Amino acid sequence: MLLDDPAIVGKEEVPDQHLGNMTNDCQMITLPTKEDAEQLFRESLDRLLEVNNWKETSEKPLASFHLSDGSGRPVQRKAAPGDYIRIRLPGPGNPDGSGFDWVVIEAITEQRNIRSDSLSVAMRVRPAPQPEKPLHRVSHFFQRYATSTFMVVLQGRTVLACVFGRNEVPNTNVKGLIAKLRNLIVSATAMLGFSHFQWKSLVNGILGIRK
Repeated sequence: MLLDDPAIVGKEEVPDQHLGNMTNDCQMITLPTKEDAEQLFRESLDRLLEVNNWKETSEKPLASFHLSDGSGRPVQRKAAPGDYIRIRLPGPGNPDGSGFDWVVIEAITEQRNIRSDSLSVAMRVRPAPQPEKPLHRVSHFFQRYATSTFMVVLQGRTVLACVFGRNEVPNTNVKGLIAKLRNLIVSATAMLGFSHFQWKSLVNGILGIRK
């Protein structure tokens, strides 16, 4: 299993898989020197936290991402816990989210392991209601059980970028047949390969890989 890899410190930040679909998308680069790897790690971490630039960071983006604060106001800065990410997917928008799918950043954590000479930063997000409507239904094609954990890892001369999806279940707890069909179609498309394509493109971009 990918998370059994000793190179991936911070893996306890990835929730256990209990239901639905799961995904693992990782890329890694080994550099000539430790100093080169440390420099790439810093650059990769900046690209990870600059959510507003994810579309440009990804080589072949399928979605656009915009960072908002806890009140739903767009912000131009690095991501922080409690922020929201507004996602615009191809095709029909989410009627519960003013045309967007929304996730909240639950945590951003840093872990260092001196014994293995490794350092990781993980950002975990979860489907959420549109922030202007905090008592509203979850505005996302997956239910609230789902998480995506974005991670950058430095170990020695190697840098990894990963996205781990867990407990991905279609969100049919919405009003209206059209909204239910939309979420079923989008979630099925994601589980059949859309998310792999998007996240592979993103992790490559985070590491500065252009194919």
